[in-house]
Amino acid sequence: MKLSAVGRVAALAGVLASCAPLPPAGNVPAPPAPSSQAGPGPKAAPVAAFQLDREPSIDVGLAWDLDSLSVAPTRPVEISRYDRGGPVPLGQASLLRARVNGDGWRLEWRQADGKSVVMSEVLRDTVWVGDEASGSPGPGSDAREPRRSGSETGLEPLVRWNGKTWRGRFKIFIGPRGKLTLAVRVPLETYLVGVVPGEIGSLSDELVQAGRAQAIAARSYTLFYLGRRGSEGFDLYGTVEDQLYLSVEAEKPLASRCVRGTLGYVALSGGRPIRANYCSTCGGITADVWEAWPSDPLSYLVSVPDRGGTRDYCADSPVYRWREEWTAQQFLAEVGRFGPPEGIALPERGIGELVDVRAEARSHSGRVWRLTIDTTTGEIVVPAYSLRRVLRRPGAEAILRSNLFKIDVRRDPATRKALAVVASGAGSGHGVGLCQTGARAMARGGLSAERILSHYYPGTELKRLY
Repeated sequence: MKLSAVGRVAALAGVLASCAPLPPAGNVPAPPAPSSQAGPGPKAAPVAAFQLDREPSIDVGLAWDLDSLSVAPTRPVEISRYDRGGPVPLGQASLLRARVNGDGWRLEWRQADGKSVVMSEVLRDTVWVGDEASGSPGPGSDAREPRRSGSETGLEPLVRWNGKTWRGRFKIFIGPRGKLTLAVRVPLETYLVGVVPGEIGSLSDELVQAGRAQAIAARSYTLFYLGRRGSEGFDLYGTVEDQLYLSVEAEKPLASRCVRGTLGYVALSGGRPIRANYCSTCGGITADVWEAWPSDPLSYLVSVPDRGGTRDYCADSPVYRWREEWTAQQFLAEVGRFGPPEGIALPERGIGELVDVRAEARSHSGRVWRLTIDTTTGEIVVPAYSLRRVLRRPGAEAILRSNLFKIDVRRDPATRKALAVVASGAGSGHGVGLCQTGARAMARGGLSAERILSHYYPGTELKRLY
């Protein structure tokens, strides 16, 4: 349910009572009108692209911009290069090494008999490790590369890379910046087995419904964003930039059960998979999508109170409430270091000394929309979309936990000179969509995955697509 103005203030009062003041009246930005404003992700694919009759596959980027790499299948497998004419078998390999060479790359491998083969040719093609990869072509891949559905092929052999074991078929190629890229192709459900445990955390029987909700959200996110990283040569990053994808060693039986138990189920809006963003801890109230990224409003990604009874669902999170403190010098040094890469303009006469810091405006959910820093040489304005990356946590490279915070300046009682900056905040992450800690509490309270998803993505429907 989208909050009314009165409901939003009431919810916000509960969230911020312990960490921040209510936003000033008349200082809340209006949501952008639907337009061609740029957003962090692509527009949703046409509805027809999601009329699935079988499980699709996905190409996941594991590493990129490498000078060299090595992979080791658990048993000898076929390797093939793909050029414009199609597949060219190279033989069997039990170990492969690749390194950048000029504007291409060189490959050597160990055969099943232990002999080594070194290609004299500098490659500019993709080399696949394993038999035909699974699934139907996706936007991030070359349609000439054959795919079959996950049910038609096995996932063996496993492949060792970076000290860990991975399912699927690896592909090695030169990426857009002239370095090596390593990606893996897996059926979507197998991909989710590697995503859910890393995103929702450890599960128990009482938390299965949270795991099921996470599986459906991750599946929906994947289908919405399929091909998002097409310019990189794969569909999605295997990191928190998209969804964290873990190796076989990190798979968990309960998480796998949650994936199997929701096979093919997707959250839909208007007949298409939703942009199912999710975050660690919303701090007591979720955010509209446009509060976190430049984006048109979406009817299902709106601010909702994360409350059950007398307490917030995510109240048990260790980052439900947090506090950070910088010395005045430390604070300005962080802004001076991390601000310019984010496009933040510094005073022409240097950064000067700190005079004041204030939240100039807050968004609908109470998150800081614009932060103004006054110094002896001028004014520095940090907008919401850059704020967390500019205000790094003291003594660390880590970004600020969330934009939902109160900020104060501690002063010398006699001179009123700024001594320190204190941020008292709530939650961790962008705050949009499903709150993972909140989902766990809802499951613990006996609510179903369907109920959890309808709370965080209001107005959506669940449907099995394959």
